[in-house]
Amino acid sequence: MLGTLLKWFGGEGSRSASGKSKSTAPESEVQPAKLNKLYEGDRGIDDLSVNEAVLRVWLPVPLKTAMDESIAKMDVTGAKYLREYFVVYLYGAHELLRMKAEKTGLYHEPPPEPSLGTMVFSRTAPYNCIQGLGKNIVATKIKIPQKIKDDLDLLANRAGVPSGQFTRELLVSHFLGHTVWPERIAVWAQDEEEIATDWENGIAEGETVRLDYWLKEKETSRATFSEIETMW
Repeated sequence: MLGTLLKWFGGEGSRSASGKSKSTAPESEVQPAKLNKLYEGDRGIDDLSVNEAVLRVWLPVPLKTAMDESIAKMDVTGAKYLREYFVVYLYGAHELLRMKAEKTGLYHEPPPEPSLGTMVFSRTAPYNCIQGLGKNIVATKIKIPQKIKDDLDLLANRAGVPSGQFTRELLVSHFLGHTVWPERIAVWAQDEEEIATDWENGIAEGETVRLDYWLKEKETSRATFSEIETMW
């Protein structure tokens, strides 16, 4: 997301119709334009470096496929891209660029914590699964700053829809366009959607299984379990 914005608003975007740079100065002498602070007061977004909140959202497989393929093309992690996208949606592209230039917001760099020398031992990896959820819906957890989650919840409340639905429709519009909506690409059963929505709203929880058990279960009961994907 940020790389694309820098390309659009930076040197490559500042070209004339002939394709040449508008500036006559050598590229090494061109100074980037200053990004002014446009709002007075504290907006609560100076430090968004800690991803302490978890956004639950279920995604139709065509949307998840579009997200995975698009993000892979941009050579960025899914969580990083989505955090930057949410900042642009909530606070604007200008604010995201300011954050990058001034090392605030998502790019705030807190002082390093002293190392305690704790030893970490490897364990068999657990997987979170939702029983009864088929392979046409992907349950996803996105770790984001609490402020971003609060503002997404606020807009969802204003729209009169659950936060998960609001976020899902944002992602559908962003990755698939404004002419596509979840119901148009629905290939799942109604009971699967109810299970996914209950999990999304925190009414139902997934179950944790160990890797060896999960591999066996994945081969025999793929239609009854869905792995919960977590974007860090």
